[in-house]
Amino acid sequence: MSKKLEEIAIKEQRVLSLLKENELDGICLSRTANFAWMTAGGNNRVVWGQETGCAALVLVMGRKFLVAPKNEIERLMQEQAADTGFEPWTYEWYEDRQQAIERLVGNKKIGTDIPMGNWPVIEAELKRLRFSLTVHEVERAEKLAAICSDELSAACLAIVPGCSEWNIQAELSSRLLNLGVRANVLLVGADERTKFRHPVPAVNNVNKYVIVGLVGEQGGLHMALTRSVYFGKIPEVLRQNYESCLAVERSFWENSVVGAASKQVFDQSIRTYADLGHREEWKRHHQGGAIGYAPREYRAGEGRLEIIQANQMMAWNPTVENTKCEDTCLVTPAGLKLLTTVPATWPTTTIKVNNNNFQRPLILER
Repeated sequence: MSKKLEEIAIKEQRVLSLLKENELDGICLSRTANFAWMTAGGNNRVVWGQETGCAALVLVMGRKFLVAPKNEIERLMQEQAADTGFEPWTYEWYEDRQQAIERLVGNKKIGTDIPMGNWPVIEAELKRLRFSLTVHEVERAEKLAAICSDELSAACLAIVPGCSEWNIQAELSSRLLNLGVRANVLLVGADERTKFRHPVPAVNNVNKYVIVGLVGEQGGLHMALTRSVYFGKIPEVLRQNYESCLAVERSFWENSVVGAASKQVFDQSIRTYADLGHREEWKRHHQGGAIGYAPREYRAGEGRLEIIQANQMMAWNPTVENTKCEDTCLVTPAGLKLLTTVPATWPTTTIKVNNNNFQRPLILER
């Protein structure tokens, strides 16, 4: 059995257990995240920014189908679901997909990940099935992490004073696309715009300081990381703020263990902010959270009822005035594994987390 089929088989068993728990005969998956998850990296989108695509997956009574209009079905079966065991179920492009699915499932009771007909929506339960990565998903995540880490570092090293934020966006996007990775989120803030927590690139040139944040996507999986560059001597207040970010991140990491409640991890980070003299900073920006088939499967504070699963990816992103740190790690039963990295030429500091040493990137001074 291929790696892809092994990965899909594990997920099918998770879905079957969920159906049994909810007394359902089947399920319909329309969201792009669930399509990519169930097909081990397939894409049902034509318009990239949409949460649903031109195809759905239906698992019902021991069979599984890819449902798409006739103008899309051949491409999707050949390029996005080849050798995955899905059967085609099609309809005219001008017909209604829901009616096509109703013809397929008949009077069977199915669940769905988006509001559709009178079927129960079980997206929250489905999301939790995605959190624990399979062995093969971890391999794909590690490859994605290497690409994002290398290309973000290279793009940062190419920055010179006078570059516009759009120039930086174009440089990094081009590097990633050449390797089959899309920048799902790409933030660039230079100088005064580093005060913004989400600096979407603007017509603004770099003078002294720039922060670049990236969430790269490939095969449905996402990888988040942020790097900062300063031209000249870094002001002491900026250095201290960044060190505070790293200290809060360390708190997140120390408490990110299998079985930990998201609420407890978040609450401890709030206390760490206060201990560092930045009591209100956590209110000024979200702190990151779980990452996987979405840039954030849930954010710290929002997923208060979530429990960290084995082999789940987390990307915390604490911020303190004009500074931010962010990397993606894997929470394993044996401890934390850092996925994103920095090159040996990048300045780092060593942080100890639960008896393990991690190299954390500093602001690159040039």
